[in-house]
Amino acid sequence: MSSVTMALAAGALAASLPVQAQEMGRARDQAAQSHQEQVLAGLNDADIERRVDAVVDEIATHPEFVGLSVAVARGDRIVLDRGYGIADLEWNAPVDASTTFRIGSNTKQFTAAAILKLAEQGKLGLDDPLSQYVPEFDTGGRVVTVRQMLNHTSGIPEYTIQPDFFPNLSRLDLTDAELLELVSGKPFDFEPGAEWRYSNTNYYLLGMIVAKASGRPYAAFLQEEFFTPLGLAHTRYGSESEIIPRRAQGYSFDPNTGSLSNDAAISMNVPGGGGGLVSSAGDLVRWQIALTNGRAISTASFEQMIGSPVETDQGDTSYGFGLQIGHRDGQRVIKHSGGINGFHSDLIWLPDTALRVAVISNSEAMPSAVVEERIIAALTNEVPPVPRTTPLPETEPALRKFIADIVAGTPDYSTMLPLGAEATRSMLPMLQRIYADLGPLRSLEFTEVTLEGADAYRANFANAAVSYSVLLTEDGKIARMNFRPLPPE
Repeated sequence: MSSVTMALAAGALAASLPVQAQEMGRARDQAAQSHQEQVLAGLNDADIERRVDAVVDEIATHPEFVGLSVAVARGDRIVLDRGYGIADLEWNAPVDASTTFRIGSNTKQFTAAAILKLAEQGKLGLDDPLSQYVPEFDTGGRVVTVRQMLNHTSGIPEYTIQPDFFPNLSRLDLTDAELLELVSGKPFDFEPGAEWRYSNTNYYLLGMIVAKASGRPYAAFLQEEFFTPLGLAHTRYGSESEIIPRRAQGYSFDPNTGSLSNDAAISMNVPGGGGGLVSSAGDLVRWQIALTNGRAISTASFEQMIGSPVETDQGDTSYGFGLQIGHRDGQRVIKHSGGINGFHSDLIWLPDTALRVAVISNSEAMPSAVVEERIIAALTNEVPPVPRTTPLPETEPALRKFIADIVAGTPDYSTMLPLGAEATRSMLPMLQRIYADLGPLRSLEFTEVTLEGADAYRANFANAAVSYSVLLTEDGKIARMNFRPLPPE
């Protein structure tokens, strides 16, 4: 890839090529990082504000847009903290820097920090068993540790995907016992410590542990230990029974009609320590500065959050304690995102360029991660990149193959990321029935590049039309495949 000498030489060459490629890749990443640092360093505060405003101005032209909270910091200094768009469409109330939004799973880093704070206080240990604090949760005799819940290696199943949860149960003010009944005693996804799988149940239980170990309600502990002393005036637990000043309304979007509506109801008892907080973008950045500088928890505790991550099935991203750790263009990336009815949030730190960005959206169809990515690109490129408007050449063949394989009952799981492959495998009988009802594929028509960078197509089948949104990885695998029926023309 003769003699023994030739074979050895060929083997040496084959082994050296990946090493050379890695070295070239590292050099390329280092050059990109250096260039990004130079571009960012050359921008003054007014330049940053203009570039962020330009990104949001373009985003606001999309019908999915409602409102955004955006904050940007260089190092430990916040440069921009402002709102865009509307917080409440019925009152036409604008978003400003004090508007509070649900942040969904960005709550997890606060919960992880609360656990580490309690460990610092000697009130718990990371290798303590779950049974020490929540003995009523049936693990089937398995020993699950606090540490395994922090990094999603516990194997405890996800409560939010249990039957009837989102259609009906998520609206109810479930008690801890009622919610845990959905998964307590159920088969584990895997044995504790054997694999990784994201599960909100882990952090719901961790919220309960915070309350048990501290002797205070979860919301009170976070308020007294973090929010008040750190000056996070717009951050709190998002209880529906309390009046929260300047709280934004969340919205869903119907792409078939182009119309917005109020988000589906959800009881804020339900997300708990996995997603129950509200905040502003400015407060999220202030929190991140305090977290990374030893003011929220000790520097040693923060190093534990990011210093012992486990591998995930999401590319080169790994997961620490309530934080994702990865790389972008050679730069380290420490971040988390959150999604909950009506809202998206993203909080990211690029330590190598000392850039911090937080974005929260009150529209389910306007993902904050997309806005964040565009802001970072605008601040680290001499000429901000223009969003792609034409399809990738490999998308249509991948979509046609996917459809043909499903119809034949022989999906090629190697062309999908693991989670997508798992979902397709479990849904295959249902998918085959759907495609049988659709009839043969007649044509595919490219319609747009979505906000998330996916290629969208209209697929005309014999009996109906379907809209597809296809997102591919850099190596051509299907990262996401969404489809929905289209109304008759």
